[in-house]
Amino acid sequence: MIYDVVIVWAWAAWLFSWISLDKKYKKLILEKTEKPGMKVLLSGWERANVSNMDIEPTRDYFTQNKKFLLSIFARYNQWDTMSFFSEQGINIVEEDRHRLILESGDSKELLSCLLENIKKNKCELKINQDVKDIIKIEDWNYEILVDTWERYFAKNVIVSSGWKSFSHIWTTWEGYNIAQKLWLKIVTPYRTLCGMSTKKDMTEISWVSTDLNMILVDKNNNKPIYSETGPMLFTHFGISWPIVHNLSNAIWEYLNSLKLDEIDFEKYIVDNLSLNLTFDLEKTPKRLIKFFELKEDNLEINIELQNWRSWKEAKATWGWIDTSELDNHMQSKKYNWLYFIWEVVDVTWKTWWFNLQWAWSSAYVASENINKNL
Repeated sequence: MIYDVVIVWAWAAWLFSWISLDKKYKKLILEKTEKPGMKVLLSGWERANVSNMDIEPTRDYFTQNKKFLLSIFARYNQWDTMSFFSEQGINIVEEDRHRLILESGDSKELLSCLLENIKKNKCELKINQDVKDIIKIEDWNYEILVDTWERYFAKNVIVSSGWKSFSHIWTTWEGYNIAQKLWLKIVTPYRTLCGMSTKKDMTEISWVSTDLNMILVDKNNNKPIYSETGPMLFTHFGISWPIVHNLSNAIWEYLNSLKLDEIDFEKYIVDNLSLNLTFDLEKTPKRLIKFFELKEDNLEINIELQNWRSWKEAKATWGWIDTSELDNHMQSKKYNWLYFIWEVVDVTWKTWWFNLQWAWSSAYVASENINKNL
């Protein structure tokens, strides 16, 4: 049997791909685990971080080629996402920092909606299917091999997952391995969306937080690289919380722009990067005022950085398939009808509810192209 479309791994983007595909096609989802959509359940601390109302792709996403994002988001954005879920009878509310979240506060509602639409769209789902290889066998045909030695054939294939982070929910390197076997250009995977360790011992103020302004500076040229205002948590290892997670992305993007080798990353961080923090005296806890010796005329400090925190703590993975390998439909330029979306592509995001919008957008444009050409 030859399927019109096979989607590898049933996470958020795959689920949305199936919904977006025409009902007439013969479609198959190959899911590695017994429970499709685990990441949907975990999103937004299990409250479902649907999207963000204020999205500027080149500002809120990180990649080697930000222009690539503009075409994708031009065809499917947060307004389209709101319309889709509204049509499904799901109420979405806007919270601080323009986060869009389910009014019910229950991510199970979001997953149930996606799975129900998959059934309506007549998508076949097979669980415990660990895909090991995708082989191009004809101009329009692919063979998908799984660990049980079963083989599936498809005219179109969509691949999405393949992270190293979030290993506790069975995210692995399969997407990366498949891309390598197909000789696609790979951006070296690296951990991100995590805390940063610092040279200064912060144990004395561990678990104290405050809102502040943060500017990342390269001391080589005194160049500001990234800035953000928001809550920062001081910990025994250094600093954490959302603006620091975003900082971890910005550092990776900057170091790659310098064409540094991965082994030189930590050395460059230690030798050249520092954070300029500006506090608001009225909002800053006394422990921080005392520790940093803050005064009305001296509310700025510099913190020297050391490294990203471990893979175990990373919420995302930088890297994977270089966007230069894909057209503006998320289709491989080397292999017609082979698509790579969401996590397996070299795109990451800020932590304020931007991840699932990239899933919806990249999945939609891939499905749109299949609908037009199949």
